[in-house]
Amino acid sequence: MDNALLFVVVIAAVLVLAVFLPRWIRRSSRSAGDRAGQRYAEGRRSAILDELSRTIVVHAPDATVRELVDTVALQQPRRFSPLSDGRYGIRFVEPDDAVARLVDDPRGTRLQLDGFREYLGMPNTSASWAELRTRVSEAAVARGLTAHDGPAAAHRRDPETERWNIV
Repeated sequence: MDNALLFVVVIAAVLVLAVFLPRWIRRSSRSAGDRAGQRYAEGRRSAILDELSRTIVVHAPDATVRELVDTVALQQPRRFSPLSDGRYGIRFVEPDDAVARLVDDPRGTRLQLDGFREYLGMPNTSASWAELRTRVSEAAVARGLTAHDGPAAAHRRDPETERWNIV
């Protein structure tokens, strides 16, 4: 009798485990995957925001630097575009997904991002911004001007518009 009762208990335990164990495994695997994805996304977002906060200072007056940036922007019109208000658009989807402008700096003129849009929860214009800064720096050096990294610009995200604006 003890053996039959033992078999019934073992079979009942196996059935309960067969019903609940796969759900528990799926749920714990999904939550572990979600946590890992969030950690990856936060690390990636941090690196992107660091890149987008970088600026470049060219030791020249505004008109000279504007001419440099106009020349660089016109070399890749599908990626960079001068906007009507004197700023520069960087395209990911729209021509103004990121907007850069020239600002007076004690050592010359600074090129910085005013704001940028994110798509699918992540800013996407960091590579284009890095390329624009590099090309402007190279054009400045080719003209005999000095260019170097400027102070970092801080941006804050507006949750309603999913746009990051300069603080």
